[in-house]
Amino acid sequence: MLETLLRLVAEGGVHSYDDLTRRLSISLPFLEAMLEDLSRLGYLRPVHARCEGHCTACAVGGCSVSGPGHLWSLTEKGANAAAKLSA
Repeated sequence: MLETLLRLVAEGGVHSYDDLTRRLSISLPFLEAMLEDLSRLGYLRPVHARCEGHCTACAVGGCSVSGPGHLWSLTEKGANAAAKLSA
């Protein structure tokens, strides 16, 4: 399931918690635990900025996840792993 989440984030764009829970058919607490796991493993990094919904001017760019009070971005390690999973 972590690999699936990593591939979804690597698709690009900014993904909301609601979108990801719906696409993965999981609960919000489970998604939050998975994001923490991917961060702990070095595939995602927390971005210390509040998301105000201004995605077009977002400094994070493509591969990120935005949720209540949290913003996560794909790391280089995460991008490399996702590319290998998609190959």
